[in-house]
Amino acid sequence: MRNTICLLLATIVFGQSLLEAKAGAWIAARARQEQTQGKPTLKERILEVPPGTMIDVRLLNKTKLRGKLGEITDEGFSLQTAQGNKIEKQQIAFTDVKSIKTHQGKGGHAVWYVLAGVGIVLATLLIIAAAAGAGD
Repeated sequence: MRNTICLLLATIVFGQSLLEAKAGAWIAARARQEQTQGKPTLKERILEVPPGTMIDVRLLNKTKLRGKLGEITDEGFSLQTAQGNKIEKQQIAFTDVKSIKTHQGKGGHAVWYVLAGVGIVLATLLIIAAAAGAGD
C-alpha cells in the first residue's frame, strides 16, 4: 500500500512538472509564431472590411472621420461622409491613417429580436391550435 501511494505521489509531482513544461513550450511556440506572422498591416485590415461598412478613421494629424468605406486602391481608400444634407467622398492615403475602427449597426439586433418574438407567437398559436384540435 505504501508503494502504491509513493508511486501515485511521484506521478502527480512529475506529471505536474511535465504539464508545466508542455505548457511552457506551447506558450513559447505561440509567441514565436506571433512574432513571425506579426500584426496585419493597416492595408490588410482595411481589405478585410466590406465596402459600405461604417468606420471611424483616426489620421496621424489627430483628425477623426466617420463614414462608409468606399473603393480601396493600392495607395488608399475612399470614405463617404455626410456633410449636412450632402454626401462627400474623400480619398485617404494609407500613410495618413493612424487607426481604423469598424461599427456594427445596432439596428441588426432589433431585427433579430422582432423575428424571435414573431417565432414565439407563431409557436404559441400552433400549440394552442393543436391543443384545441386534440380536445375535439
